[in-house]
Amino acid sequence: MTTRHTAPRAGLVLALVVLGLGPTAPAPGPVGQPGARDQPPVGVAAGIRGDPQRVTTEETATSSMAPGSSAAPEMTGDLATRPPLAELESTPIRRPLPTIPKGAVPILYYHRAQAPPPAYTSWSRARQRSFIAYDVLPVALEAQLDWLVAQGYSTILPRDLVAHWTAGSSLPPKPVILTFDDGFHDWATTILPMLRTRHMVAEFYLTLDAIRSGAITWREVRMLAAAGNGIGAHDVHHVQLAGLGSGRPAASPAVMWAEVSGARRVIAAHVGIAPDSMAYVGGGFNPDLERLVQKAGYTTARSIRRGIVQTVANRFELRVVRIGPKDDVTDLMTGSLVPDLPTFAARMHGVSDR
Repeated sequence: MTTRHTAPRAGLVLALVVLGLGPTAPAPGPVGQPGARDQPPVGVAAGIRGDPQRVTTEETATSSMAPGSSAAPEMTGDLATRPPLAELESTPIRRPLPTIPKGAVPILYYHRAQAPPPAYTSWSRARQRSFIAYDVLPVALEAQLDWLVAQGYSTILPRDLVAHWTAGSSLPPKPVILTFDDGFHDWATTILPMLRTRHMVAEFYLTLDAIRSGAITWREVRMLAAAGNGIGAHDVHHVQLAGLGSGRPAASPAVMWAEVSGARRVIAAHVGIAPDSMAYVGGGFNPDLERLVQKAGYTTARSIRRGIVQTVANRFELRVVRIGPKDDVTDLMTGSLVPDLPTFAARMHGVSDR
């Protein structure tokens, strides 16, 4: 398609996060029940018949909210007043930025754009942490998009990257890929207008259970596609299929195939275009899953491993830049930001402490 222009952690903990080998969640409950920190969002994973493994890594472990909801579910614990500012502050990364390496195509990794509701200050600390861990503030997202424009970045889609690798299609001087996972109404109501205003596009990785739970509609998904965005697949039930950690078996090949091929088939039927890219739920993958993803017809797959350099040899293990909800945010309720977004700039140069 035509390209559209527009403190490190140490040791084993970092290794586990990067590789997606966190502790596993308990057996899944029924759809519609609020999840805990180590469970996927409501309506996005009720387990797969015959294989009840759940998402266990950061990709959905950060949310205990139903997709599309404007408030988090009630949680036990003492209600607290607004946390001290120090708890909400983001420490800017003020260090010399490295030269951007050859072949760098940052892939930014988001979920939902939503500001805390007024009642946020009366929530329990656990509920507040759950909310801010999953969302990016709309004002922060706008500032990040404006930073990209000011720095000369142009948004492309995963299929543009494949065309570059396989057919020699040109890429803009500073390409970037924006990705959003799961499925939420704000993709159409909040994020799409931001993209349109800046002549940007993004890849939206949709899980089918988000449709079933009412977190997003097919009409909204088609709106995104009609605006030139990519609709990728994020499995049927939002269940982590591989990379579950030592002693935790991966899903069977049959379950893997049902998830990756089923999502692609259903999205194609409702949108009119079969997804060419998918994102591993929970970031977990193994050689069997990669093989089935390729067999299903996808040309790329996105992991949650950190990095900004993408290679054709790793096109089924694309690296990401994780944009944290408190990056450059000094106050969640007012949306105050650090001037010049130093943390975001560092992430775009491949500097990451998460």
